[in-house]
Amino acid sequence: MTGSSQPFAPIAPVSDDLLNVGLWAVAWTKPRCEKVLNEFLVARHVPSFLPLVSKRRIYGTHVRVSHLPLFASYVFFDGHAISRNEVFASHRVAEVLYPADPEELRQDLSNLALALRSDDSLREARFGQAGRRVYVARGPMKGLCGELVRYESRSRILVRVGFIGKAAELEIDEAFIEPAL
Repeated sequence: MTGSSQPFAPIAPVSDDLLNVGLWAVAWTKPRCEKVLNEFLVARHVPSFLPLVSKRRIYGTHVRVSHLPLFASYVFFDGHAISRNEVFASHRVAEVLYPADPEELRQDLSNLALALRSDDSLREARFGQAGRRVYVARGPMKGLCGELVRYESRSRILVRVGFIGKAAELEIDEAFIEPAL
């Protein structure tokens, strides 16, 4: 996936076995150290997830596509596969966080991974007020759960990662969604 129409993820491919990690933990990195920390974890065969989004910039006649972390300073990894001290040995981490509700984080990351695989327009959003709970019943994002929010005349689905207080959003056609029960 190297084209600009697909999310770039050679550093942290999202596969089903990454979503079946024993205990997701979060490394809060030093500024601009996310990719380096992820490479550190991958080199030690630690399942990790660094959500990346592409960003186009135009410099005169040149177009540059950069692949930046969706949530700056956060890398998700298997807390059972590596000790806390080993993570700090990377010299790229400010703090390691373990969720009180690991299942909620697992579901949030699964949702986020599905959104990244399905649509490259995913962008960080304000955590903000809660929208109406919905799930995508049809289309390429089938199975995605989130919150429907409207900005002006556009409908967006908000995907939250509650543990770190971050959210991502993408535009969606309301014909694809159903209310969550």
